[in-house]
Amino acid sequence: MRPDPGKWDYRRSELRSMSSTSEDIRRQLKVRRQKQRAILATRWRCAQGGLEFEQLDTFYGAIRPYLRVAQFFGIMPLANIRSRDPQDVKFKVRSIGLAVTGLFLLLGGLKTLVGANILFTAGLNAKNMVGLVFLIVGLVNWLNFVGFARSWSHIMLPWSSLDILMLFPPYKRCRRSLRSKVNFIALCVGILAVGDHMLYYVSGYCSYSTHILQCHTNHSRITFALYLEKEFSDIMFIMPCNTFTICYAFWINGAFTFLWNFLDFFIVMTSVGLAQRFQQFAARVGALEGRVKQSKLFLIKPISLLNLFSIQQVPEALWYDIRRDHIRLCELASLVEESMSCIVFVSCANNVYVICNQALAIFTKLRHPINYIYFWYSLLFLLARTSLVFMTASRIHDASLLPLRSLYLVPSNGWTQEVQRFAYQLTSEFVGLSGYRLFCLTRKSLFGMLATLVTYELMLLQMDAKNPKGLRCV
Repeated sequence: MRPDPGKWDYRRSELRSMSSTSEDIRRQLKVRRQKQRAILATRWRCAQGGLEFEQLDTFYGAIRPYLRVAQFFGIMPLANIRSRDPQDVKFKVRSIGLAVTGLFLLLGGLKTLVGANILFTAGLNAKNMVGLVFLIVGLVNWLNFVGFARSWSHIMLPWSSLDILMLFPPYKRCRRSLRSKVNFIALCVGILAVGDHMLYYVSGYCSYSTHILQCHTNHSRITFALYLEKEFSDIMFIMPCNTFTICYAFWINGAFTFLWNFLDFFIVMTSVGLAQRFQQFAARVGALEGRVKQSKLFLIKPISLLNLFSIQQVPEALWYDIRRDHIRLCELASLVEESMSCIVFVSCANNVYVICNQALAIFTKLRHPINYIYFWYSLLFLLARTSLVFMTASRIHDASLLPLRSLYLVPSNGWTQEVQRFAYQLTSEFVGLSGYRLFCLTRKSLFGMLATLVTYELMLLQMDAKNPKGLRCV
């Protein structure tokens, strides 16, 4: 029996198509391996530091310019802060940064002691003690940043290695870079903070002028120099009044103000950096939704053999890699949360207290329109800054839960052990910033803080009701 020549031609065409398909697969695998080797080589060069690492959109590169400015005011005493490689930046006891911090602590402590002595002599009340609290909180914040600087290497090295991992495929870069986000926030907060600081002196000078006009016959004392002498009476108490003393007073007062604003800005920077990495991770998991939906469709609706071969189910090894990266992200967030608990706690407590005192000043009778402008501006700025802290920090927790949406699409037969472990990781632990675990920076906590503000404000109004009203000529 002679073979059918048509069948032989069909088999030959099948063999040719199979060989061409295998060649295409080999070619694709070769290209993929070359890309993976190139990515690994680039990661290795970036891990060595230098120019290639600086060109990446890393968290260290985004905050390094602001750490330099902060060191001018004794904040974050780190050595080699100008280095491109985060491995060179360390906390050293014998360093210029720690010496500058010690100088600010000494001068600020002296200013606080003299100011406390003056206030206790004149008598404390709900209004005038806010300056003393401001100074004490400033000293505590300097010490908190010293403690955070000690754990800097344990945080920044894992963070930088994670940045190197997530700035290359299979992870996609975000539309807006981390540096642009941080720079935009810094510009807005900086401009508003400078305006608040300038309005403070203008409002104080107007109040001083009114005090002289109503209580003294010598109106020649209405000068800005004499106002500064009264404003910086704690410093003039131990130093003679001259140009150097006034410049020094502006400098030390500006340092406390900068520290207060930088405290919230630092929390915002950290929150933006962590939230962006969790968003990138969620985007990688979300990219698997198409493959999960295809496999789910195969269970519901019969499809052709050709389409069956095109379906690519998510392998177990890929879920393992994803879960491992999630563990690294959560470990980094836990390190940051543990080191920043004291900073978050002091920031929120101080903001609540200052907001209440600003509102107390508004609810009582002010003397000039400029006073109303300053106190309303300061109150709204502080409320906006506090809300910014809570809203940016809440994005960490929100982004950490985004992969759950993709896991819910996994069919029952694909719910493997790795998927179960990954789902348990996502739901078993809180990811975000907190103040000693007493409260977490979420949207719910923001509304809870507003309720606390109302209660605290009522208490301050009762305390202030016992104080004499009207202008006191002293």
